[in-house]
Amino acid sequence: MDRHAIENLLMPVTYGRHLARLFPAEKLFAGTGLALSDLDAPDCRISVRQALQYIENTRALAEEPDWYLDWARTLSDHFHGPISVALMSAPTLGDGLDVFLRYFPGRVPYLHLQGRVEGDRLRAELWPLIDLGASLPMLVETPLIILMQYLQTVYDIDAGEMEFEFAYPAPSWADRHARYFCGPIRFDAPSNALSVPLAWRIKPNMGYLDSTWAHALKQCESLLSSSRERTTLGDLRNYLCTVFERAERTRSLPTLVEVASHLHLAPRTLIRRLRYLGLTYQQIIDDFLRCRSAELLANDALKVKEVAAALGFNNPANFGKAFKRWHGLSPGEFRSRHLGLGVIDRRSVGRGHGPAMRGGDNAHEVPIP
Repeated sequence: MDRHAIENLLMPVTYGRHLARLFPAEKLFAGTGLALSDLDAPDCRISVRQALQYIENTRALAEEPDWYLDWARTLSDHFHGPISVALMSAPTLGDGLDVFLRYFPGRVPYLHLQGRVEGDRLRAELWPLIDLGASLPMLVETPLIILMQYLQTVYDIDAGEMEFEFAYPAPSWADRHARYFCGPIRFDAPSNALSVPLAWRIKPNMGYLDSTWAHALKQCESLLSSSRERTTLGDLRNYLCTVFERAERTRSLPTLVEVASHLHLAPRTLIRRLRYLGLTYQQIIDDFLRCRSAELLANDALKVKEVAAALGFNNPANFGKAFKRWHGLSPGEFRSRHLGLGVIDRRSVGRGHGPAMRGGDNAHEVPIP
Protein backbone atom coordinates (compact mmCIF):
# COMPACT_ATOMS: atom_id res chain seq x y z
CA MET A 1 0.00 0.00 0.00
CA ASP A 2 1.35 3.44 -0.95
CA ARG A 3 1.37 5.30 2.37
CA HIS A 4 1.64 8.64 0.58
CA ALA A 5 -1.56 7.99 -1.41
CA ILE A 6 -3.55 7.02 1.70
CA GLU A 7 -2.21 9.94 3.75
CA ASN A 8 -3.38 12.37 1.07
CA LEU A 9 -6.98 11.18 1.20
CA LEU A 10 -9.42 13.60 2.80
CA MET A 11 -11.61 12.95 5.82
CA PRO A 12 -13.89 14.96 8.16
CA VAL A 13 -12.28 16.93 10.97
CA THR A 14 -15.03 15.93 13.42
CA TYR A 15 -12.70 14.05 15.77
CA GLY A 16 -10.33 17.01 15.79
CA ARG A 17 -13.12 19.34 16.89
CA HIS A 18 -14.09 16.98 19.67
CA LEU A 19 -10.52 16.40 20.85
CA ALA A 20 -9.90 20.15 20.98
CA ARG A 21 -12.33 20.20 23.92
CA LEU A 22 -10.09 17.77 25.80
CA PHE A 23 -6.58 18.99 24.95
CA PRO A 24 -4.96 22.44 24.37
CA ALA A 25 -5.50 23.18 20.67
CA GLU A 26 -2.01 24.50 20.01
CA LYS A 27 -0.47 21.27 21.36
CA LEU A 28 -3.09 19.00 19.84
CA PHE A 29 -2.55 20.39 16.32
CA ALA A 30 1.22 20.78 16.54
CA GLY A 31 2.82 19.66 13.29
CA THR A 32 -0.46 19.50 11.38
CA GLY A 33 -0.59 23.01 9.97
CA LEU A 34 -4.06 23.37 11.51
CA ALA A 35 -5.36 26.04 13.84
CA LEU A 36 -8.55 25.92 15.88
CA SER A 37 -10.11 28.55 13.61
CA ASP A 38 -9.64 26.22 10.61
CA LEU A 39 -12.19 23.87 12.12
CA ASP A 40 -15.04 26.40 12.08
CA ALA A 41 -16.20 25.60 8.55
CA PRO A 42 -18.95 22.92 8.74
CA ASP A 43 -17.60 21.14 5.63
CA CYS A 44 -13.93 21.34 6.67
CA ARG A 45 -11.99 18.29 5.53
CA ILE A 46 -8.38 17.46 6.34
CA SER A 47 -5.87 14.92 5.10
CA VAL A 48 -5.34 11.56 6.74
CA ARG A 49 -1.77 12.71 7.43
CA GLN A 50 -3.03 15.65 9.50
CA ALA A 51 -5.50 13.49 11.38
CA LEU A 52 -2.91 10.85 12.24
CA GLN A 53 -0.57 13.57 13.46
CA TYR A 54 -3.03 15.01 15.97
CA ILE A 55 -3.99 11.49 17.06
CA GLU A 56 -0.31 10.84 17.71
CA ASN A 57 -0.12 14.10 19.66
CA THR A 58 -2.84 12.95 22.04
CA ARG A 59 -0.62 10.11 23.20
CA ALA A 60 1.83 12.63 24.66
CA LEU A 61 -0.92 14.89 26.03
CA ALA A 62 -3.08 12.28 27.76
CA GLU A 63 -2.42 11.39 31.38
CA GLU A 64 -3.23 7.69 30.87
CA PRO A 65 -2.62 5.50 27.79
CA ASP A 66 -6.17 4.13 27.87
CA TRP A 67 -7.80 7.59 27.90
CA TYR A 68 -9.42 6.99 24.50
CA LEU A 69 -11.72 4.27 25.86
CA ASP A 70 -13.70 6.79 27.89
CA TRP A 71 -13.57 9.26 24.99
CA ALA A 72 -14.96 6.74 22.51
CA ARG A 73 -17.98 6.15 24.74
CA THR A 74 -18.80 9.88 24.76
CA LEU A 75 -19.35 10.08 21.00
CA SER A 76 -23.05 10.85 20.68
CA ASP A 77 -25.63 9.04 18.55
CA HIS A 78 -25.61 11.81 15.95
CA PHE A 79 -21.87 12.42 16.01
CA HIS A 80 -21.33 10.91 12.55
CA GLY A 81 -23.95 12.82 10.58
CA PRO A 82 -26.07 10.87 8.08
CA ILE A 83 -24.32 7.63 9.04
CA SER A 84 -25.68 7.95 12.57
CA VAL A 85 -29.16 8.70 11.23
CA ALA A 86 -29.00 5.69 8.91
CA LEU A 87 -27.85 3.43 11.75
CA MET A 88 -30.68 4.54 14.02
CA SER A 89 -33.35 4.21 11.32
CA ALA A 90 -32.28 0.98 9.58
CA PRO A 91 -34.99 -1.68 9.11
CA THR A 92 -32.93 -4.49 10.67
CA LEU A 93 -29.68 -5.01 12.51
CA GLY A 94 -28.18 -6.49 9.34
CA ASP A 95 -29.10 -3.40 7.32
CA GLY A 96 -27.57 -1.18 9.99
CA LEU A 97 -24.37 -3.19 10.09
CA ASP A 98 -24.12 -3.07 6.29
CA VAL A 99 -24.45 0.73 6.42
CA PHE A 100 -21.68 1.00 9.00
CA LEU A 101 -19.32 -1.18 6.96
CA ARG A 102 -20.03 0.62 3.70
CA TYR A 103 -19.97 4.25 4.77
CA PHE A 104 -17.87 4.54 7.91
CA PRO A 105 -14.53 4.20 6.03
CA GLY A 106 -15.29 7.60 4.48
CA ARG A 107 -14.71 9.01 7.97
CA VAL A 108 -11.56 6.94 8.57
CA PRO A 109 -9.93 6.29 5.15
CA TYR A 110 -6.91 4.64 6.78
CA LEU A 111 -9.08 1.61 7.67
CA HIS A 112 -10.83 -0.94 5.49
CA LEU A 113 -14.04 -2.40 6.94
CA GLN A 114 -15.65 -5.60 5.75
CA GLY A 115 -18.39 -7.99 6.82
CA ARG A 116 -18.02 -11.74 6.70
CA VAL A 117 -19.99 -14.81 7.77
CA GLU A 118 -18.04 -17.46 9.65
CA GLY A 119 -20.14 -20.42 10.75
CA ASP A 120 -23.00 -19.08 12.85
CA ARG A 121 -21.23 -15.77 13.49
CA LEU A 122 -21.33 -12.47 11.62
CA ARG A 123 -18.05 -10.55 11.72
CA ALA A 124 -17.36 -6.85 11.21
CA GLU A 125 -13.63 -6.69 10.49
CA LEU A 126 -11.27 -3.69 10.43
CA TRP A 127 -7.99 -3.73 8.51
CA PRO A 128 -5.46 -0.86 8.69
CA LEU A 129 -4.39 0.17 5.19
CA ILE A 130 -1.12 1.63 6.47
CA ASP A 131 1.04 1.20 9.55
CA LEU A 132 -0.70 3.15 12.34
CA GLY A 133 2.12 2.69 14.81
CA ALA A 134 1.45 3.08 18.53
CA SER A 135 -1.93 4.70 17.77
CA LEU A 136 -3.27 1.40 16.39
CA PRO A 137 -5.27 0.35 19.50
CA MET A 138 -7.06 3.70 19.70
CA LEU A 139 -7.84 3.82 15.97
CA VAL A 140 -9.14 0.24 15.84
CA GLU A 141 -11.01 0.09 19.15
CA THR A 142 -12.84 3.42 18.81
CA PRO A 143 -14.96 2.34 15.77
CA LEU A 144 -15.73 -0.98 17.44
CA ILE A 145 -16.93 0.77 20.59
CA ILE A 146 -19.13 3.03 18.43
CA LEU A 147 -20.60 -0.02 16.65
CA MET A 148 -21.09 -1.88 19.92
CA GLN A 149 -22.96 1.05 21.49
CA TYR A 150 -25.15 1.39 18.42
CA LEU A 151 -26.20 -2.27 18.62
CA GLN A 152 -26.88 -1.98 22.34
CA THR A 153 -28.93 1.19 21.91
CA VAL A 154 -31.16 0.15 19.02
CA TYR A 155 -31.72 -3.60 19.37
CA ASP A 156 -32.97 -6.07 21.95
CA ILE A 157 -29.81 -8.16 22.26
CA ASP A 158 -27.75 -9.92 24.88
CA ALA A 159 -24.62 -7.77 24.62
CA GLY A 160 -22.56 -10.49 26.26
CA GLU A 161 -22.86 -12.54 23.05
CA MET A 162 -20.62 -10.06 21.24
CA GLU A 163 -16.99 -11.11 20.83
CA PHE A 164 -14.00 -8.85 20.14
CA GLU A 165 -10.69 -9.67 18.49
CA PHE A 166 -7.59 -7.51 18.09
CA ALA A 167 -4.68 -8.36 15.82
CA TYR A 168 -2.03 -6.98 18.17
CA PRO A 169 -0.60 -7.95 21.55
CA ALA A 170 -2.49 -7.05 24.70
CA PRO A 171 -1.43 -3.53 25.75
CA SER A 172 -0.29 -2.76 29.28
CA TRP A 173 -3.80 -1.52 30.11
CA ALA A 174 -5.62 -4.61 28.77
CA ASP A 175 -7.00 -5.42 32.22
CA ARG A 176 -9.25 -2.34 31.88
CA HIS A 177 -10.78 -3.34 28.54
CA ALA A 178 -13.49 -5.46 30.12
CA ARG A 179 -15.03 -2.27 31.54
CA TYR A 180 -15.65 -0.97 28.03
CA PHE A 181 -16.37 -4.04 25.90
CA CYS A 182 -19.42 -6.20 26.54
CA GLY A 183 -18.11 -9.62 25.59
CA PRO A 184 -14.95 -11.76 25.49
CA ILE A 185 -11.82 -10.04 24.20
CA ARG A 186 -9.00 -11.80 22.39
CA PHE A 187 -5.63 -10.21 21.56
CA ASP A 188 -3.04 -11.49 19.06
CA ALA A 189 -5.95 -12.65 16.90
CA PRO A 190 -5.72 -13.02 13.09
CA SER A 191 -7.86 -9.90 12.57
CA ASN A 192 -9.55 -6.96 14.29
CA ALA A 193 -13.25 -7.73 14.56
CA LEU A 194 -16.56 -7.48 16.35
CA SER A 195 -18.40 -10.79 16.05
CA VAL A 196 -22.13 -11.32 16.73
CA PRO A 197 -24.53 -14.24 16.20
CA LEU A 198 -25.57 -14.50 12.56
CA ALA A 199 -29.20 -14.81 13.68
CA TRP A 200 -29.04 -11.18 14.82
CA ARG A 201 -29.11 -9.97 11.20
CA ILE A 202 -32.90 -10.20 11.02
CA LYS A 203 -33.57 -8.47 14.34
CA PRO A 204 -36.04 -5.64 13.58
CA ASN A 205 -35.47 -2.02 14.52
CA MET A 206 -38.65 -0.85 16.24
CA GLY A 207 -37.63 2.74 15.44
CA TYR A 208 -37.44 2.11 11.68
CA LEU A 209 -38.78 4.98 9.59
CA ASP A 210 -38.84 4.39 5.84
CA SER A 211 -38.57 8.07 4.86
CA THR A 212 -35.76 8.78 7.33
CA TRP A 213 -33.89 5.65 6.26
CA ALA A 214 -34.16 6.47 2.56
CA HIS A 215 -33.05 10.09 3.06
CA ALA A 216 -30.09 9.07 5.22
CA LEU A 217 -28.94 6.53 2.63
CA LYS A 218 -29.07 9.17 -0.08
CA GLN A 219 -26.93 11.50 2.02
CA CYS A 220 -24.47 8.72 2.84
CA GLU A 221 -24.08 7.92 -0.87
CA SER A 222 -23.28 11.55 -1.64
CA LEU A 223 -20.46 11.47 0.93
CA LEU A 224 -19.19 7.99 0.03
CA SER A 225 -15.43 7.77 0.49
CA SER A 226 -12.86 10.40 -0.30
CA SER A 227 -11.71 8.77 -3.54
CA ARG A 228 -13.09 6.33 -6.07
CA GLU A 229 -9.82 4.42 -5.85
CA ARG A 230 -10.36 3.88 -2.12
CA THR A 231 -13.93 2.71 -2.81
CA THR A 232 -12.73 0.31 -5.50
CA LEU A 233 -10.20 -1.19 -3.08
CA GLY A 234 -12.95 -1.74 -0.51
CA ASP A 235 -15.26 -3.34 -3.08
CA LEU A 236 -12.47 -5.64 -4.24
CA ARG A 237 -11.66 -6.82 -0.71
CA ASN A 238 -15.34 -7.36 0.04
CA TYR A 239 -15.66 -9.50 -3.09
CA LEU A 240 -12.70 -11.63 -2.00
CA CYS A 241 -14.35 -12.09 1.40
CA THR A 242 -17.47 -13.38 -0.34
CA VAL A 243 -15.49 -15.75 -2.56
CA PHE A 244 -13.57 -17.18 0.41
CA GLU A 245 -16.49 -17.13 2.84
CA ARG A 246 -16.46 -20.90 3.32
CA ALA A 247 -13.48 -23.19 3.67
CA GLU A 248 -14.09 -25.22 0.52
CA ARG A 249 -11.80 -28.14 -0.12
CA THR A 250 -10.66 -26.88 -3.50
CA ARG A 251 -11.01 -23.60 -5.30
CA SER A 252 -9.22 -21.54 -7.90
CA LEU A 253 -8.15 -18.00 -7.19
CA PRO A 254 -10.29 -15.33 -8.88
CA THR A 255 -8.46 -13.67 -11.76
CA LEU A 256 -8.15 -9.93 -12.23
CA VAL A 257 -10.49 -10.16 -15.24
CA GLU A 258 -13.14 -11.97 -13.16
CA VAL A 259 -12.91 -9.43 -10.34
CA ALA A 260 -13.03 -6.48 -12.74
CA SER A 261 -16.14 -7.93 -14.36
CA HIS A 262 -17.80 -8.33 -10.95
CA LEU A 263 -16.99 -4.69 -10.12
CA HIS A 264 -18.32 -3.57 -13.54
CA LEU A 265 -14.92 -2.18 -14.49
CA ALA A 266 -12.57 -2.72 -17.38
CA PRO A 267 -9.44 -4.61 -16.26
CA ARG A 268 -7.30 -1.61 -17.24
CA THR A 269 -9.44 0.67 -15.08
CA LEU A 270 -9.06 -1.64 -12.09
CA ILE A 271 -5.28 -1.78 -12.62
CA ARG A 272 -5.09 2.02 -12.89
CA ARG A 273 -7.11 2.63 -9.72
CA LEU A 274 -5.04 0.18 -7.72
CA ARG A 275 -1.82 1.66 -9.08
CA TYR A 276 -2.96 5.06 -7.78
CA LEU A 277 -2.84 3.56 -4.27
CA GLY A 278 0.54 1.98 -4.94
CA LEU A 279 -0.95 -1.52 -5.25
CA THR A 280 -1.12 -4.37 -7.72
CA TYR A 281 -3.81 -7.03 -7.90
CA GLN A 282 -1.27 -9.68 -6.94
CA GLN A 283 -0.33 -7.74 -3.79
CA ILE A 284 -3.98 -7.59 -2.72
CA ILE A 285 -4.46 -11.32 -3.34
CA ASP A 286 -1.26 -12.06 -1.41
CA ASP A 287 -2.32 -9.90 1.54
CA PHE A 288 -5.79 -11.42 1.58
CA LEU A 289 -4.46 -14.98 1.53
CA ARG A 290 -2.02 -14.09 4.31
CA CYS A 291 -4.86 -12.95 6.59
CA ARG A 292 -7.30 -15.70 5.58
CA SER A 293 -4.68 -18.42 6.08
CA ALA A 294 -4.21 -17.33 9.70
CA GLU A 295 -7.97 -17.38 10.28
CA LEU A 296 -8.39 -20.88 8.82
CA LEU A 297 -5.46 -22.27 10.80
CA ALA A 298 -7.16 -21.03 13.97
CA ASN A 299 -9.74 -23.77 13.30
CA ASP A 300 -7.96 -26.91 14.45
CA ALA A 301 -10.66 -29.07 12.84
CA LEU A 302 -9.03 -28.27 9.48
CA LYS A 303 -5.87 -30.06 8.45
CA VAL A 304 -3.08 -27.93 7.00
CA LYS A 305 -3.56 -29.56 3.59
CA GLU A 306 -7.27 -28.64 3.72
CA VAL A 307 -6.40 -25.03 4.49
CA ALA A 308 -3.98 -25.05 1.55
CA ALA A 309 -6.66 -26.41 -0.81
CA ALA A 310 -9.26 -23.93 0.46
CA LEU A 311 -6.91 -21.09 -0.48
CA GLY A 312 -6.22 -22.38 -3.98
CA PHE A 313 -2.92 -24.19 -3.35
CA ASN A 314 -2.83 -27.58 -5.08
CA ASN A 315 0.47 -28.40 -3.39
CA PRO A 316 0.60 -28.14 0.44
CA ALA A 317 4.37 -27.64 0.22
CA ASN A 318 3.87 -24.47 -1.83
CA PHE A 319 1.36 -23.26 0.75
CA GLY A 320 3.91 -23.92 3.50
CA LYS A 321 6.53 -21.83 1.69
CA ALA A 322 4.08 -19.00 1.10
CA PHE A 323 2.85 -19.10 4.69
CA LYS A 324 6.39 -18.91 6.06
CA ARG A 325 7.04 -15.92 3.81
CA TRP A 326 3.88 -14.23 5.13
CA HIS A 327 4.22 -15.00 8.83
CA GLY A 328 7.81 -16.07 9.45
CA LEU A 329 6.58 -19.44 10.76
CA SER A 330 5.48 -22.74 9.27
CA PRO A 331 1.72 -23.44 9.41
CA GLY A 332 2.29 -26.00 12.18
CA GLU A 333 4.41 -23.61 14.24
CA PHE A 334 1.87 -20.84 13.79
CA ARG A 335 -1.00 -23.08 14.90
CA SER A 336 0.88 -24.29 17.99
CA ARG A 337 1.78 -20.76 19.01
CA HIS A 338 -1.59 -19.08 18.45
CA LEU A 339 -4.20 -21.64 19.45
CA GLY A 340 -3.21 -21.40 23.10
CA LEU A 341 -3.74 -17.63 23.35
CA GLY A 342 -6.48 -16.48 25.71
CA VAL A 343 -9.23 -13.94 26.09
CA ILE A 344 -10.35 -11.56 28.77
CA ASP A 345 -13.49 -12.89 30.43
CA ARG A 346 -15.86 -10.20 31.71
CA ARG A 347 -17.37 -12.56 34.27
CA SER A 348 -14.40 -11.99 36.58
CA VAL A 349 -14.66 -8.19 36.51
CA GLY A 350 -15.59 -6.76 39.86
CA ARG A 351 -14.87 -10.00 41.74
CA GLY A 352 -11.62 -8.78 43.21
CA HIS A 353 -9.13 -10.64 41.02
CA GLY A 354 -9.19 -8.80 37.70
CA PRO A 355 -9.99 -10.25 34.26
CA ALA A 356 -9.30 -13.95 33.99
CA MET A 357 -7.32 -15.30 31.07
CA ARG A 358 -8.80 -18.31 29.34
CA GLY A 359 -6.78 -20.43 26.98
CA GLY A 360 -7.34 -23.45 24.79
CA ASP A 361 -8.49 -24.10 21.28
CA ASN A 362 -11.90 -22.55 21.86
CA ALA A 363 -10.70 -19.55 23.86
CA HIS A 364 -12.57 -17.15 21.65
CA GLU A 365 -15.86 -18.89 22.39
CA VAL A 366 -16.09 -18.35 26.15
CA PRO A 367 -19.82 -17.98 26.94
CA ILE A 368 -21.05 -15.27 29.27
CA PRO A 369 -24.22 -16.04 31.21
